[in-house]
Amino acid sequence: MTGADEFAPLRITYRTDVATTATNSQEAARIYDDWAEDYERRILSYGYSTPAVAAGFFGRYVAPGAGAVLDAGAGTGMMGQVLAPLGYHDITGIDISENMLKVAREKGAYRDLRRMELGRRLDFPDRTFAAVVSTGVFAAGHAPPESFTELVRVSRSGGCVIFSVRTDVYVEGGFRERQDALEREGKWRLLETSEPFSHLRYEDPGLKVRIFAYRVR
Repeated sequence: MTGADEFAPLRITYRTDVATTATNSQEAARIYDDWAEDYERRILSYGYSTPAVAAGFFGRYVAPGAGAVLDAGAGTGMMGQVLAPLGYHDITGIDISENMLKVAREKGAYRDLRRMELGRRLDFPDRTFAAVVSTGVFAAGHAPPESFTELVRVSRSGGCVIFSVRTDVYVEGGFRERQDALEREGKWRLLETSEPFSHLRYEDPGLKVRIFAYRVR
């Protein structure tokens, strides 16, 4: 008889594949709602290091106490859980999945958590946040490159937007084009980018992401 977790790698691979092929926001929300309860345990077991790498960039460019922070695509709150012990306490998180946000609320790392969809207008005034961080959401079937326009709008002048993009969609998905366009338009300035690194190194070592840090003008 096999153990209950013997086929766990198949489950995580299936769910990752399904999540990245969602055809609309409602489908993506439903997938993550269903996955919320065991999402974090499973994805961390596969070497998900993107929030930790992003936190290094965040600490380099955003001082604790600089002001309100937006975690765009907060999911279960892993990014907030990393940032809060480093002195970032005024964090607002948004996500498309209400069940993922319920898990995030249990962590106590966020001042506010709201259901919002990246790619649409965000329910915040202009220049609300001193910094924005977004990890794991700019990938196939997830938030579109048009999301950057709103992240810039809700960021203060001089603030930072720090995010990950999967390398398999960076060019073909239109992310590089949109990032470069915003720089040409004088909306933000590139500060630093990481070398590609494994997004889920124990599941698929060839799946890479890069971290980008921009200063909003």
